[in-house]
Amino acid sequence: MGSGAGTGGGRLGAGAAHLRAEWGRWWRAEDWSDTHVAHYVLNDQYRTWMRFQQRHKAEVQQNIGLLKEQQKHQRQAQMMQMNLQRQRQRQGRYGYGGHGGGGASPAISYKMMQWASLQMRIGQQEFRHQEVTPSMLHIGRGQVRARRHWAAAGWLLALATAWAGLWWASVTAGLAVTLLAAAAFALAAWSAGGSLKPRRPPVPKLLFIPPTAPAHTELAAEPDPEPQPFPIRDAGRDPRQAREAVRLALRKEKAKVAEVLVPEETAYGWRVPLVLESGTAGQLMSVLPPLATTLRVGESQVLARAADPQDAALINLQVLTRDPFADPPAYPVRTPKSCSITDPFSIGVSIDGEHTPVVLAGQSALIVARTGGGKSSMVRAMAEYTTACYDAVAVDIDPKGRGLGPLAGCAVRSARNPQDAERELEYLKNLADARIAALGPTEDNMPVTADSPAVVGFVDEYPELTKRGKDLAIALMRVGRKSRVTLVICTTDATEAVMGEALGDALGIRILLSCRKADVPLAVGRDDAVSRGWLPHLLVPSPGEWEPADAGRYYCVTPRHRDPILRYVSHLDAGTALQRARERIDAGLPQLALPAPTTASSNRPDAPAAGPPLPPIAAHLLAAFATHSDPEALTIAQLADYLGTVDPATWAKWDGKANRLLMVGRTIQSQLKKAGLTVTSRRLEDLPGRPTGYVLADLQGALS
Repeated sequence: MGSGAGTGGGRLGAGAAHLRAEWGRWWRAEDWSDTHVAHYVLNDQYRTWMRFQQRHKAEVQQNIGLLKEQQKHQRQAQMMQMNLQRQRQRQGRYGYGGHGGGGASPAISYKMMQWASLQMRIGQQEFRHQEVTPSMLHIGRGQVRARRHWAAAGWLLALATAWAGLWWASVTAGLAVTLLAAAAFALAAWSAGGSLKPRRPPVPKLLFIPPTAPAHTELAAEPDPEPQPFPIRDAGRDPRQAREAVRLALRKEKAKVAEVLVPEETAYGWRVPLVLESGTAGQLMSVLPPLATTLRVGESQVLARAADPQDAALINLQVLTRDPFADPPAYPVRTPKSCSITDPFSIGVSIDGEHTPVVLAGQSALIVARTGGGKSSMVRAMAEYTTACYDAVAVDIDPKGRGLGPLAGCAVRSARNPQDAERELEYLKNLADARIAALGPTEDNMPVTADSPAVVGFVDEYPELTKRGKDLAIALMRVGRKSRVTLVICTTDATEAVMGEALGDALGIRILLSCRKADVPLAVGRDDAVSRGWLPHLLVPSPGEWEPADAGRYYCVTPRHRDPILRYVSHLDAGTALQRARERIDAGLPQLALPAPTTASSNRPDAPAAGPPLPPIAAHLLAAFATHSDPEALTIAQLADYLGTVDPATWAKWDGKANRLLMVGRTIQSQLKKAGLTVTSRRLEDLPGRPTGYVLADLQGALS
């Protein structure tokens, strides 16, 4: 019962919607095809010609009639003159004399002959139609639409007047007619709901037989069907077929392309050179998303960039029929202290299979990505290399999050809220100033060694920094090259309102993963970046781990890379990153040291103080807190679980024993005392059972 009612209601609603749609089509004259309009235009031409013919025939007939009347009157005058002449002759016989009369003029007969000839020619004329052009179709459709509007207005006015009159005369009659109209509409809607096909009225018949078939009419010969676009995968490995697929797709999307040159097959699909007909490359970029649909490739899988700086019309179109990054190079294995921050390392592979080497020493970096764009993979790649260097240290700054995640234990300093982030940035700025002040007379930049390592601060969620924190970050980036204290800034918004002015010249490395279109010009450093082929805004972010989409794909600007080439950073899984972090903590991390004081720097009240080397037990405990997203406290059980995976020989030998937590707690205290750190365990009152544990603030205070 309910199902039937629902079905009936659905049919009635669908029918009502269909009737409304049909009314809209009729109102806009969309129910008429070009053939309907062409027949209307040609019939209008024929009616106009017929009116012209009838008017001319009437005019000729009128003139012939007038001439006949003139001829008749002339003959009557001639007869009267002849009679008068006879009378005069008779009178002349009797003494009056007489003379003869004149004859009829041939002018009237000549004119009558001319008009008769014209009448014959008019009768022999045949109608010759004028070919219907697109502009005629447009005007004709407008005329049909206008006639319908006037007719509809007249009918609505008449019906409204009649309906109002019924209500005024009799409420009962008005109500009955209203209900009857509603029932009629419901019946019509129910009937229409059974077949929702658009109505197409019959084509008006032509009022004449044309000597040749007019265009756009039923008599016109069927044109040869134009070739339709087809998926580029159907081209196989045939360059000619690939060229035709791209040409038809560009024509469908109305791209202003003069010529499609011979494509080149690549490892990822096709590289197709194009020659623009007019406009700019930016106009071509706007049709790339629908072009991907027409070619039946994935979203964001059609790219374009300038092919020749000396020829603005030449464009390389890249169509990805396969994932160019399906088999990226294996993530390199780096043992502790096996790298140097002054050496280049690759942050990913390009679409052409080339590596992307960068140098982090003295260069700050900007990473722009929206959620799901792959920012974590890029940051992890940079942090993994930094923490493998013997001459670099990492500082983990995240005002709203968990920072470096599994690599957080390798950071020598960290901050987890906007206030602490501001203090860390102030510390780094003071360190940079002290290093610059300590430079010798022949030194332009701070020399990087194991004793004076470069500092790379990883700043996540840059927009969440305080205003002073942002000012400190920008000031630090401007002196980072000299001091070798640099930042890797991550943001979801790279507009000038968030990042500030003149940021580009302070950033040697700029990386754009999936982001907004508004972020591209400032990050690239060009107002016309999009028109030149920088298209990170077309990359699709990952909605989750189950669907990677375009996560990890990026464009970059570095001293070695200035072209808009799509690249990919390999993903280092959290388990592998955590294992490497433990190895580096066990091997000992490089430590910050105050540069040799000079007269200029020794009296600075804000010069940073050198911290003691970070003991292994402290590094392990900090890593345990980082693994749990830096909570206020961790229980002995949680610490035991983590430490057992770091060094099973030391921490896992009590597993399964009743005194496991007691022995782990004693060993932690023993190693803390041996390291000279006074950190006492506490009862964690907020947790069920009041277990014993350690508070992060106590550990950080002891390290300070």
